[in-house]
Amino acid sequence: MGLIFLIISTACFLIGFCVSVALYRAGRRTAGLNMAFIAIGFVFQCLFLWKRSELHGRCPITSGSEILVFISWSIVIMYFVLGRAFRLSLLGVFTGPIVLFFQAIALTFLATNDPGARPAETLDPWLEMHASMSLLAYGAFALAAIASIMYLLQNRQLKSRHPGRLSRRLPPVKYLADALIRLLIIGQLLMTIGVVSAFFMEKTPSSLHMAASGGVWLLYGAILTYQLFRRQAPRALARCAIVAFSFAVVTLLLI
Repeated sequence: MGLIFLIISTACFLIGFCVSVALYRAGRRTAGLNMAFIAIGFVFQCLFLWKRSELHGRCPITSGSEILVFISWSIVIMYFVLGRAFRLSLLGVFTGPIVLFFQAIALTFLATNDPGARPAETLDPWLEMHASMSLLAYGAFALAAIASIMYLLQNRQLKSRHPGRLSRRLPPVKYLADALIRLLIIGQLLMTIGVVSAFFMEKTPSSLHMAASGGVWLLYGAILTYQLFRRQAPRALARCAIVAFSFAVVTLLLI
């Protein structure tokens, strides 16, 4: 049943993205319809994670596939919480493809090689805190990367002599630049809670795990520190956010 929930969720994001593209090409508004499909997909994400948590008796992050779904869930919930607050209504259209990509990979591996139940010998609340806060941070970092892509697209459109329809749909570059910084700060705060929680865990994490988590924390910390003191151009910051998230995803899958 859990796999069916993931299939339905992934299908919702796929349909929502395809419908959004079709409506955009037709020159019609897409936000409301896309939001509906994202909301339905989110409900089935929650049902999938609930079934997996029942299977393991703990937070469902026992494999790379589950981690990808959890990150996808984090991206969606961060979008619901922060998208409208940062005036990024079109962010949902850009969120769909990355969630679809992550869940398609997870679905493929779970359908062909599901490792099954992995109950923990003892439940460590600090481990659950470390994992959940870190993955929520990845959701914020993912939105920062998506906002960066939107900024680069809008900046390119504005500098061209013939800005297209996309330029009229995207938020102003100032909103995107401000949202990018705020998303990075929120992600770094969540990541800090996750890293600090690791030091209170009953079982000390492996050196690779600590190096990967610490590396991501240091990378984003360096980006924000440099931004605070040097005020790099938004375009450079956007590129840094995209590279940093790519690095974060790779290190997460390695551990």
